[in-house]
Amino acid sequence: MEHTVRKNKYNRIGMRIIAAIFILIAVVRIVVVVTSKEPTNRILTAILCAGCLAYGFYLLRQTLKPQAYDITYVFGDKTMTLKMHRKEFTISYGEIRDLGFVVPNDNMDYSLIQIYIGKEQYVIPFSANRNVAEALYGMLKLKKEEADTEKNEE
Repeated sequence: MEHTVRKNKYNRIGMRIIAAIFILIAVVRIVVVVTSKEPTNRILTAILCAGCLAYGFYLLRQTLKPQAYDITYVFGDKTMTLKMHRKEFTISYGEIRDLGFVVPNDNMDYSLIQIYIGKEQYVIPFSANRNVAEALYGMLKLKKEEADTEKNEE
């Protein structure tokens, strides 16, 4: 089975613009405080500028992660392949740390599958196919249990 999670490139562009604005505000404020001769509270300004810089770099880093781009999940018999932006990972089902199935509202036909692999979390949304999501979650759970029992037997 293959499933592609599409990400909107305009969200990435917008977040990068916001990150650039935060970084620019911090840099301009630091330059103004250093070059001006009027008395200012330099410690408070340094703390606020450091916060703006940190938040700007955090937003920029989040938009550069592979999860910010389209991901195609290919589910095989023994492995799962994640085709990402510039990368492709093949992961055995035994490497899955945890699985989650989220239904935000029972009245809506919307659900999420959360896959935790190492420190990373991958979210697969299903906006109109709750039955497919339940079937995929059941399959992933069985494959993970099979891989865990094979690992324990060795």
